[in-house]
Amino acid sequence: MYEALVRMVVRPGKRSEFLEFPRCTTQVARECEPGTLRQDVWEVETEPDVVYVYDVLHGEADFETHINNEPVQEFGEIMNDLVEGWTMVIPSDKASPPEVR
Repeated sequence: MYEALVRMVVRPGKRSEFLEFPRCTTQVARECEPGTLRQDVWEVETEPDVVYVYDVLHGEADFETHINNEPVQEFGEIMNDLVEGWTMVIPSDKASPPEVR
């Protein structure tokens, strides 16, 4: 599986515009990406300019399909206008499930 958790600091006044992209990519994933298993977006009250985006994909080919879909490509083109910075909290790489003890 591939998963990614990204913490994005949104530029002041750009939150609404920013949030349109995860909404759109979630819709595209539901309709066209059977390998996208989960996509969550959330905000934390104590971090008013931060948005977290979490994706889980079945495999490498599904990850490639996802990052090449039109909304993700469009977001990449204007990301610098919307985001001050971002941190990959969980890398978009093969992820193994946690060990059960």
